[in-house]
Amino acid sequence: MKTTKPRQVLLIYVDTYKKDQLDYLTEFNHLIHSNAMQAILCARFLVREIKPATYLSSGQLTNLFDLIKLTDCKTLVFSIPVQARIQRNLEKQLCVSVIDRTEMLLQLFESRADTSVGKIQVELARLEYMSTKLVRGWTHLERQKGGIGLRSGPGETQIEVDRRILRNRQTKLRKQLQSLQKTQSLNRKRRVISDIPVVALVGYTNAGKSTLFNRLTGSDTHVMDQLFATLDPLVRKAKIGLKEVLLVDTIGFIRSLPSSLSTAFRSTLQEIAFSDLLLHVVDTKDVLYQEKIHIVEETIASLDCSHIPVMMVYNKCDVSGFVSEQGVSLSAIDGSGVGNLKKQLFTRLFQTLS
Repeated sequence: MKTTKPRQVLLIYVDTYKKDQLDYLTEFNHLIHSNAMQAILCARFLVREIKPATYLSSGQLTNLFDLIKLTDCKTLVFSIPVQARIQRNLEKQLCVSVIDRTEMLLQLFESRADTSVGKIQVELARLEYMSTKLVRGWTHLERQKGGIGLRSGPGETQIEVDRRILRNRQTKLRKQLQSLQKTQSLNRKRRVISDIPVVALVGYTNAGKSTLFNRLTGSDTHVMDQLFATLDPLVRKAKIGLKEVLLVDTIGFIRSLPSSLSTAFRSTLQEIAFSDLLLHVVDTKDVLYQEKIHIVEETIASLDCSHIPVMMVYNKCDVSGFVSEQGVSLSAIDGSGVGNLKKQLFTRLFQTLS
């Protein structure tokens, strides 16, 4: 089987005095890897004052140009969202392709979406993102001004035409999405009528939710050591003692999600609102796991789901040696501690519902 060689990129890490610089960079490098790219070099630029035209200073641009010549790399990936005007200026001055963090997340979401609902949500996010970048494709027309009584050139007219096409496509997709969501709503009502409790797995991306989901349900859901391996919610039955429950595997959470993706992200998490219990899966190998617990809790609150009971599940304890008395410590990969989780889940869940 022929394997595709990863696309080589130059990672531009824009340091904005974050407290968790190393973790943010590690996570972003993981995002690049998940997009089948390879960072051949990481250049860190400390930004004290943002330049309106290029974000970076003239001296930093000179250094960056030297790195491009040294590596002969034709693609730059910025660790932050980049405005269309700045992206265009950088590409013009550096003669390379510039990709920002939002584009990286969009590409990854597009590759992960499997269901009709997921694909529509991601396409809507893509169209919203494209609407901010339209000017990039028509700079050659903006200079073609002229004609008696004309106040604007054909380029601006073309941009408006493209915007109208995007708006029409967005309207069509939203109608399709509403129809599909009605079907999902009916499915949820059937679950409520069946009296089978619903348990949703939540957590920061790459915490091991899908591995635990497979362990509990006997499924073979695709598991990868990559960000957002699961995008579309997946529902399966599981035996907990003598009882049946419905387990829901959800998309992993992430910090600083771009606004163009927030709607699609939240829509994939609608199943959480109909759960009787949340299993908050934590990667105990991560030294910043406490901060990521807080990010997950904030996201749950933003979904108006803070009223749903939560059971903490501390995963990857076979490697970290982590033990907690306030939750369940286990290893989803080798199954140790899963029996204890089932016992506590049975007691907690059916006591909650009784």
